[in-house]
Amino acid sequence: MNEKPPIKKITAEKNPTEWTIDEKGYFLIDPILDTKLIYAHHYSKDKIYECSVVGEDAESIYYTILRKELVDSLMHAAYLGSELQKAEQFILGNRGSYVQDKPIQFEDDK
Repeated sequence: MNEKPPIKKITAEKNPTEWTIDEKGYFLIDPILDTKLIYAHHYSKDKIYECSVVGEDAESIYYTILRKELVDSLMHAAYLGSELQKAEQFILGNRGSYVQDKPIQFEDDK
């Protein structure tokens, strides 16, 4: 008999105090509607521009960021995946406004 073990449920919690800066720096995400491209501009911890990863979709950008070792922190990598997916949805929707760290605002949401 193949009984499944009980599911161990862990309630998700948001705790902004757990955030620590990535030793490799930070990104500014910039989706451009007219070109349908997403720019992930990388800056050092000292706020010096280093490069931009440019692509048409979130997945190719975050895989490139990982391959190029532009992040050290798993928390930062998870955040970037979420933020890049939001930028992609903004471009695909072709409406509304994108602001990093904020929910997408669509005209009919106002």
